[in-house]
Formats: sequence, structure tokens, C-alpha cells
Amino acid sequence: MPSVTTDSVRGASPKVGTVLFAGGGTGGHIYPNVAICERLDEEARARGDDAAPPVRFLVSDRPSDSDTMRKLGVPFATSGVKPLPPMRKPWRALGFYVAWRRAIADATALLLRDDVRAVVATGGFVSGPALVAARRLGIARAMVNLDAVPGKANAHLRRECSTVFSAYATDVLPGATVVGFPLRKVSIGTGDRAAARSRLGLDSERPVLFVTGATHGAESLIRAMMAIVGEPERAAGLRAWQVFHQCGGFDPAVLQTAYDDAGVRAKVVAYCDRMGDAWHAADLAVSRAGAGSVAEAWVNATPSIFSPNPYHADGHQRANARPLVVAGGARIVDDLIEPVRNVAPLGDVIAELVANDHEREIMRERLTHSRPPDGAREVARWILDAVAKPA
Repeated sequence: MPSVTTDSVRGASPKVGTVLFAGGGTGGHIYPNVAICERLDEEARARGDDAAPPVRFLVSDRPSDSDTMRKLGVPFATSGVKPLPPMRKPWRALGFYVAWRRAIADATALLLRDDVRAVVATGGFVSGPALVAARRLGIARAMVNLDAVPGKANAHLRRECSTVFSAYATDVLPGATVVGFPLRKVSIGTGDRAAARSRLGLDSERPVLFVTGATHGAESLIRAMMAIVGEPERAAGLRAWQVFHQCGGFDPAVLQTAYDDAGVRAKVVAYCDRMGDAWHAADLAVSRAGAGSVAEAWVNATPSIFSPNPYHADGHQRANARPLVVAGGARIVDDLIEPVRNVAPLGDVIAELVANDHEREIMRERLTHSRPPDGAREVARWILDAVAKPA
């Protein structure tokens, strides 16, 4: 990733054109930009440049976004823009409109102050003001759509862009260049799988079931796993394995006790900063189907059971996972929310795949042979071409 200087963090204007990455509200909109930023440095050096152009991130004013950026050590600014209010709450429209206008003005000032030559937006409400301001100033701007079903914001904002990239082919974004999902290097496992297990503090020889609901943990999925191991016959099938469970905001001690009481070896963590190791170490995974999680499963060729978020009306998580299912490397099991209802459908598929080494190996091979190219690298190349043009 390009180096960060004290002056750039404090907001001093760089001497050369800057790249602005816009996206926030959740880590799912921030981390793809981080991935592109990582490849930007590599691609610049491959072209013979001493370093990549300086970068700045534009994120939401939610405290979680600022916390994420400070941990990453990347220069950033915040936007006061708000999500579009639902139709059933029209009284919020005025506040949205005022925040929107102010956010465009702030973005315009940022683009001019830092001599921004290219804007990359990963969708969502933070992207809008930056893309509108960039269009008005004639700055190169690209949107990177991450989900199989583009949100309303992306469907609208494509008109503000000079280039559109998408991790999925979709009729909603005609003319988009389809690329792989931009993943950080830390999300991509390499080398020996036994070593990856050891780095996670796991038994290097035991097969691993990796369970994740991403950053938020997915409580219904957690309680489903607690109910599954709470049944002695189902727990018995996992006793030759070990579970690595990332539980997000759920109490790790409560979940750890459930595994311990069932006699299932497990390591429960609230957060994992070595996701590449987690996916690479796993013989099987149970996961939500957010675009980032699906991409991590695919790039690491991890046989997976996806349980899409049941509260998303547009069903985009199911659509995210579908290419892996079609390829033969994953299964989809509906989350029925109530733990007692989830035990049989999810527990049966876990039991089937835990017991079938041959089937998991076939799934792994099919994922290996079907995974898409590195989307972060494709966008990084576009950035370098864009900033090379006279402002």
C-alpha cells in the first residue's frame, strides 16, 4: 500500500495528483478500496514509477468507519451524507437533502484542495457526493459494484461515472467491465495449510470447520451452530474436527461454552485479522453470503455452505453465492432464523460434507478452476492510466 506521511494525514495538499477512494458505512465498502490501493503500488512499480500516486479515502461519519481507517493508517476524510430515507419515513427527506448538498460541497472542496485526478467509489451512500462532484469537475471516476444485485444507489450512480466495474455481470449496469471482487492480500491464503492453522492457534493436523458471519457475526447463524452441537449425535460428527468461529459482536465466551459443553474442539474469536489464513486453513466453511465473504471463499477455494442473510428483501446474498454453487464448489442453505428450525437443514449438510472427504476435494478443485481474476489489479491499472492523463 502506498506510504502514508504525517502531512497527508493532517490534510496537507500533495504535490502530485491524488486518488480518492470513496466508500463507507460498513467495512464491506472500505476494504475493497484498500485492496485496490495495495495493488496500486505494485502496478506503479511494475510500470517503472518510484511509487504510486498519493491516496485519500472518503468514508462516512460513523465512528466505526473512522476506527477502521485509523487502524489501517490511511489518510481519510469523512462525509456527512446520510442514506436515502425509506419511503415510509418521508419526514427524513429534508434532512437527507440538506446533508446531500453539504456533502457535495465538501467533496468538491476536497477534490480541488488535493488535486484529485481519479475517484474510485465502491457504491453506497458515501459514493454519491464524491461522484457527482467529480463529474462536475471533469475528473475521471469509476464505480466498483460489489454485489450480484446492485443496490438502488449504484443503479443511479452509474450515470455519474466515466467507467463502471462490477464483480458480477448484471443487466442493471449495462456496459460494465466485469472483474473479480477486489480483495486485500490478507484475505488471500498462501502456502501450507497446516502452517495457516498453526498461525491461527489451531491444531495443524485436525480438519477445520470455519464459521463466520463476517464483521457482525450473524446471530441466527451462531445460534444455529449452538443448537447443532447441542444435539449429541450431531456433535459427535464434529469431534474429530476443530471449529474456528468468528462471531463478531456476539459474546465469544457464551459461544465457546456451547462448543466446550458439546465436546467439540473450538476456537472462538470476535474478530479475525487473518482472514486469508482462516479460509485457507479450512476444509469446510459455513458463512453468510456477503460479496466479500463469497469472494474470500472463492479465491481460497474453500468448500462452503452459504446461509444468506434472511432479512435482505432483494435476496442479493443468494445471488452472490450462486456462481460458486453453479461451479460445484458450494451449497446454499436458507437461514430459517429460529435455531430449532435451522438444526436439520444446516446440520444435515454440515454432517454430509464433514463425512465426505472426496466430495470436499471435488468442490475445492472446481472452485480453483473457476475463480475470477484479480479485480483489484484491474481497477488499479485504470487508475494509473487516468492519473497519467493531463488534468
